[in-house]
Amino acid sequence: MILRTLLAGLLAVTLAACGGDDAVATDAPPADDVSTAGTLVDAPAIAAGTYAIDASHSRAEFRVRHLGISTVSGTFSDLSGTVTVGDGLGSLAATAVIDASTISTENDDRDDHLRSADFFDVAQYPEITFTSTGVRPGDGGTFTLLGDLTMHGVTRPIELETEYVGAATSPQGVEKVAFTAEAEINRADWGLTWNAPLEAGGVVVSDEVTLRLDIEADRQAEAAAPDA
Repeated sequence: MILRTLLAGLLAVTLAACGGDDAVATDAPPADDVSTAGTLVDAPAIAAGTYAIDASHSRAEFRVRHLGISTVSGTFSDLSGTVTVGDGLGSLAATAVIDASTISTENDDRDDHLRSADFFDVAQYPEITFTSTGVRPGDGGTFTLLGDLTMHGVTRPIELETEYVGAATSPQGVEKVAFTAEAEINRADWGLTWNAPLEAGGVVVSDEVTLRLDIEADRQAEAAAPDA
């Protein structure tokens, strides 16, 4: 689904350790440590605050192999959420909500099938959600956004390879920021297991799905302090 990306894929990092009970401990941090604010080296500056996703200028796309030879892509038209930044990109936190019923692959019959109990079962699971849990720094404006993806009633951790594209101010004076994020996931991990075998071998729909998010978000005005 969202979320090449919701909306990665989105792999848990495993740290292997060797040695017996008397192995000497070290102070080195584990490989899956989540970064804190200010740990992104050479990251571009970003104004602190809360940014609301501008759905009219954002896109949640997925791509999946069909018959093993072609690619079907789809989008979700209803996307909302926030990006909150404190002291730099290392402090970034994000949430996103997608209305699963707004799926579109530009084919009505296929879209109805995707909404059915064979796939998303939107009557029972109307939303796809993402909540970030941390940031792993990369180079410049790139980083890995760790989080929990809930889809089809299942919540699993994912990793989004994310890039901060930049900031701009609209003609209306709205301060905006933009990000792209990509991931590879296995849809079966979220219970999306429908398929059909082919006579020559293989299946109709690949389990591997590429997710891509293009996000533009508007900086929100700070809430006024209460009267003393």
